[in-house]
Amino acid sequence: TGIKDVSHCEVCEMTLNMKNYKGYDKKPYCNAHYPKTSFTIVADTPENLRLRQQSELQSQVKYKKDFEESKGRGFSIVSDTPEMQRLRRTQEQISIVC
Repeated sequence: TGIKDVSHCEVCEMTLNMKNYKGYDKKPYCNAHYPKTSFTIVADTPENLRLRQQSELQSQVKYKKDFEESKGRGFSIVSDTPEMQRLRRTQEQISIVC
């Protein structure tokens, strides 16, 4: 089983065994010269441009809808923390003195 005849790296001609053999496109490579796969750029076809524009429009519609729904809610009430209570008392004392 495995590689019966001796294989050599396509780039550096290094002798390969089962531990350092890597096949790519039915050709033998060592770890150092194994071809790196990279992403390809998708062309801006008319259909892709239309889909991108539609996606942006959907995003704007959702943003506006969420904004309209939250517009009437007003602000949330800040909880009465000890610091807020202290500030309120200080403000009342200042008002009494003045």
